Amino acid sequence: MSKKQQIVTRIYIGYLFICMVGIAIVARGFYLQTYKGDYYISLADSLTIYPKKIQAERGNIFAADGRLIATTLPVFDIRIDFKTTYEHKDIFEENVDSFALLLSKTFKDRTKEQYVRELWKERKKKTRYYLLKRNVNYALMSEMRNWPLFREGQYKSGLIAVQDNKRLKPFGWLAERTIGYTNKAKGGAGLERRYDSILTGTEGKILVQKIAGGITIPLESADNVPSKPGKDVYTTIDIELQDVAEDALYRALKRHGAEHGCVVLMEASTGKIRAIANLGRVKDSTYAEKANYAVGEAEAPGSTFKLVTVAALMEDGFANNNTIVHVGNGIETFYKLPVRDHGTPETPDMTLKRSIEVSSNVAVAKLADQYYTSNKQKFYNHFERFGFTKKIDIEIDGAAKPVLRQPNKWQGTSVPFLAHGYELQVTPLHTLSFYNAIANNGVMVQPTIIEKITEYNQTVDSSLIKVLNEKLFSPTTLANLRLMLEGVVENGTAKNLKTNYLSIAGKTGTAKIAQGKAGYKNAVYQASFCGYFPAESPLYTMIVSVNSPSQNGYYGNVVAGMVFREVADKVYSKSLKMQKPIQQLVSVKESPSSKKGFAQDLKAMNAFVGNKTNTVSSDWATVNNSGKVALLAELEMSSMLIPDVIGMSLKDALYLLESNGLRVAVVGKGIVKNQSLKAGEPIIKGTQIIIELS
Repeated sequence: MSKKQQIVTRIYIGYLFICMVGIAIVARGFYLQTYKGDYYISLADSLTIYPKKIQAERGNIFAADGRLIATTLPVFDIRIDFKTTYEHKDIFEENVDSFALLLSKTFKDRTKEQYVRELWKERKKKTRYYLLKRNVNYALMSEMRNWPLFREGQYKSGLIAVQDNKRLKPFGWLAERTIGYTNKAKGGAGLERRYDSILTGTEGKILVQKIAGGITIPLESADNVPSKPGKDVYTTIDIELQDVAEDALYRALKRHGAEHGCVVLMEASTGKIRAIANLGRVKDSTYAEKANYAVGEAEAPGSTFKLVTVAALMEDGFANNNTIVHVGNGIETFYKLPVRDHGTPETPDMTLKRSIEVSSNVAVAKLADQYYTSNKQKFYNHFERFGFTKKIDIEIDGAAKPVLRQPNKWQGTSVPFLAHGYELQVTPLHTLSFYNAIANNGVMVQPTIIEKITEYNQTVDSSLIKVLNEKLFSPTTLANLRLMLEGVVENGTAKNLKTNYLSIAGKTGTAKIAQGKAGYKNAVYQASFCGYFPAESPLYTMIVSVNSPSQNGYYGNVVAGMVFREVADKVYSKSLKMQKPIQQLVSVKESPSSKKGFAQDLKAMNAFVGNKTNTVSSDWATVNNSGKVALLAELEMSSMLIPDVIGMSLKDALYLLESNGLRVAVVGKGIVKNQSLKAGEPIIKGTQIIIELS
């Protein structure tokens, strides 16, 4: 066969092969189109059309007055696909300088030049998912879409905005630990954790189709299910009172160098908690809400527990307010262990009422030892009935259970030491609940922090007053206990809390807290005050507890009592129901005690009691009373020098000092009698000045 024939043969064979392949392709296409078309169409749809989950909107948490204290807002991570900008080099070059300038001015974390260098560097690397900024809010994200570069659109600028939802607390750290949080790893805390299933809502789903550019579009489908938003939770918290409690506690912790502390304010008749502040020291020696000490920390209560012992003795008929107790020199030994009073007793013998007013450890220890050492179970039964053996049932996870051994495991010293608040551990909320029963005419109610739960603005669950015991004490016991607590403030350890406008009743506590294996060798103090107001017709109960005060005193009346007084004053100022007519507060027969202050106020006060006054041109004045005549003399004030506020009311002194940039700490009540910084010295803004009132 010639070469020509060989070439022709090969061409025919190649042509035939190509024709056969073509026929096979056509046949295969016909087969797929005819017999397998529906299968492959459904397979393609399964890759481009799929159900997408729709996250439900998390419910809000509100204060008692309807103000938001926890809500969910969308936030965005702003990223850039620099491969897109690489394909539009001219757009990037024209806009990068202006874009960098806006970044620098908005976020103030880098200079314009630094941003320019960073953006060019990432563009050169063709970074596909460069993170520009995290947690950008919706308003700023919308603004950034109109910036140079980004306003060119996603396919020219490379803008990628990834949305997420962020839980926001508009009032910052107020009740932060009580509101709490959710965390997949740690579980969370507070109301957010307890009501997570209610707040979360129900996920929905929608059918979507992915089209060019990775964009998804929603499709109509009978299987689409809309998401159901979470329910809203309304708390009992009063934001203004919460702010006062947090602020008063913060300043007390700083002043006394304490480790941590808590304040709980509760309505006596309902058990609704209006403020719950928990602050602990953090690394930089400031304080933050890092644990719920009021609910979750059980410690020896100390002297506030003496009322529990007294109530038990009275209920069993062993004692009353007039029972005489021999306290001797203030030291008594029980089974070789001494119990000491804080100081030498006024007299060797005193009534039980007086022993509580001066907080005698010996008195209650002796009475308890006398009547309960031979019947420990009887003593324990009172603790159980008064609520000190079970954890408080409140709508916050982490409530601590009291630590109290069964009577068959008590030692010989247990009864006298339990009597004055040792050998057991309870939370501040336990103590508050007991005192609240005294304030609430013997009715013990369950503390609550939830007002109601709503869905689409309709109440689906509301908190009802839960009565735990309708008659915790007999009428006689109740009357005796209330007289005792009023006496503590009138004539006892808390005299510094006495006012002429708001009657307070309560009990101080100064407990030694053992420290692990070291026991009482390295013990720290816990100062507390628990009580109620107004004493004659209680509306609120409150407990203040401060752990490990290390400076400026450690006794309950000084450390915790002043916080109690400050919060009570704020409640009083808000409540017209508690305020007395002015005629009851001021006697027309008495001249005003303030001798220096704002001239117009001095004139008004003297006019009210019938004193004639002269006119002065200065805003500030001193006054000299002579019979029914008040002579005002001008008082010049310099904004450069520390003013002399001795003789002024607290209101005038605070105004003058704080308006000049000084930080003021107040001790006592009444008129200013002393100031720590000498009048006439140059003012250094931010310096603390202590003013003492009497």
